[in-house]
Amino acid sequence: MAAANGSRHPLRRRLATQRLDMAQQTDPEDPLAELRARLRSHPRLFRDHPELLEELELEPGSEATVVALEHARSRRRQRRIQALEKELGDLVTTARENDRLARHLHRLTVELLTCEDSEALIQGLLAGIRDHFPVDQVGIRVAEEGFGEIVDAAYLAPQLWLQRHFVTRDRVVLGPATDWETTGALYGASQSQIASHALLALRRGSQLFGLIGLASWESQRYSTHMGTTYLERLAELAGGLLSQYLREANPSGEP
Repeated sequence: MAAANGSRHPLRRRLATQRLDMAQQTDPEDPLAELRARLRSHPRLFRDHPELLEELELEPGSEATVVALEHARSRRRQRRIQALEKELGDLVTTARENDRLARHLHRLTVELLTCEDSEALIQGLLAGIRDHFPVDQVGIRVAEEGFGEIVDAAYLAPQLWLQRHFVTRDRVVLGPATDWETTGALYGASQSQIASHALLALRRGSQLFGLIGLASWESQRYSTHMGTTYLERLAELAGGLLSQYLREANPSGEP
């Protein structure tokens, strides 16, 4: 009888003979490490020995059967598939948005290259940004020390005023529009509606000579967590084009 019982459970005998090897390959401080190792080495265990499922403790209401376990595994796979599909969808959405921004930036570049002087360039920048990018307001200020004689006074600001907004070498500053003096200077009468904005530094090399403000009625539109790649490219484009009109005799040019 003992021999007959033993012949019914060859797997138990094999597991018993492998106990020492398993213990050597697992972490002795983890009481479940050996069990996990055995289950990995026998992936068909519950299919070949469904009686073992009777001793498993599943969630209340769950049937301790292979069907219940397979259903749980299927649901886990489905959740993983849904997560991967969402990630893929997010990547596609980001790629499409980047493609759209690249096309609009290219069109703006072509338009600005036709401007014949600094005044036309500033007007083209303001109009082009409104036309090609989702902004509620846009403003620009350039250093009066460098552009005082060739640009309308409405677009001028002292060099020190510009430097106050870029105390570091950042190209873009994002955040809530809490400085009323700045929003008033950039956006005029609409400053009370501005909730967030992005300030883009205009530079020639390391020399700061102006800034562009992009504003939104939404508080999270220009948050510190958003990407700034295309904002930086826009700042480089505007800075490069405007710098050709910057007077060489510009005092206190370095921040």
